[in-house]
Amino acid sequence: MKLKKVGMFVLILFAMAALIVGCGGNKVDNQSADNNDNKQTPPTKSVTLKIANYYAADHPVNQALRDKFKAVVEEKTGGKIKVEIYPNNQLGNEQEFIEGVQLGNIEMAMTGNMWENTVPQFRIMQLPYMFVNYEHANAVLNGPIGERIYKYLEPLNVKVLASFPNGFRVVSNNKRPITSIEDCKGIKLRVFQGETIIKEMKALGFDTVVMNFSEIFTALQQGVVDGQDNPLATSYYAGFYDVQKYVAITNHMYSPGYIVINMDVWNSLTEDEKALVEEAAQNTAEAILNAVRDQEEEIIKDITEKGVEVTYPDLKPFIERVKPIVDEYIEKYPETEDIIKDIQKLGEQYL
Repeated sequence: MKLKKVGMFVLILFAMAALIVGCGGNKVDNQSADNNDNKQTPPTKSVTLKIANYYAADHPVNQALRDKFKAVVEEKTGGKIKVEIYPNNQLGNEQEFIEGVQLGNIEMAMTGNMWENTVPQFRIMQLPYMFVNYEHANAVLNGPIGERIYKYLEPLNVKVLASFPNGFRVVSNNKRPITSIEDCKGIKLRVFQGETIIKEMKALGFDTVVMNFSEIFTALQQGVVDGQDNPLATSYYAGFYDVQKYVAITNHMYSPGYIVINMDVWNSLTEDEKALVEEAAQNTAEAILNAVRDQEEEIIKDITEKGVEVTYPDLKPFIERVKPIVDEYIEKYPETEDIIKDIQKLGEQYL
């Protein structure tokens, strides 16, 4: 009897052990399943890229952004990256959205060269008569020389994806036609807040007035200033030539634009997404280049037909007058001398 009891007890112990092992086995299997789930690629968050700029909605910049950037990026990411375009200073003036990109409040922007106010190496691009033509400027700013310059912007938490042309700057005014350098004297000219442009236009004889882009039209219309300088396309789409009588093709400064992105936003993208965004930016810049360059003759024809007088002064006196500005700049920033020499040497191929 006692043996029977012992046997029963042993059987019970075996049964309990088997039950424990079975439960333990299920627990391990469940943990294994959980671990396998964890190893699966988690769904990535969608990203919205707000792009700020000061151009009119129908300007070639915003046309290219819609067709070459927004459409491509959204389609190729299946909508995972969404693009919102804010033209016409909708997210503030240029200085405000530049700061927004630095802080990350705005993911991207199409900026002008106001970076030169905090990064003096960016003044290289807008030194007087630095570029021979559009092809020369494009080769510099979307090539190895440009990359050397853009590294100076990275400490501000900003990356340059590509450069596009606003165009070569020309002067418009309501006071008199400019047929020679002497005609510049006494014309009250709006300029943007940039050390180089202020020095250059003063050297040419203009009385300069610093003013935000968004204020130009009203200031011209009301006679607060006599004129302004901007690339042909920028002024045309902003409507400035509707309130100006004279345009002088001075081409005194190349006006670059940059497609920039906040560095933290950039680093949050996958490698594939970075490659896609950068390629789309470069294609956008190329489309803008083609549009700006091709439209200039059409713009001149159109404004001439509307009564604006277009003049072509001899540029040699202009070039000579502003040459000391380049020498002064190199003396102040000697580390830029090699870059400037490389730009000038490359320019010989485009003469």
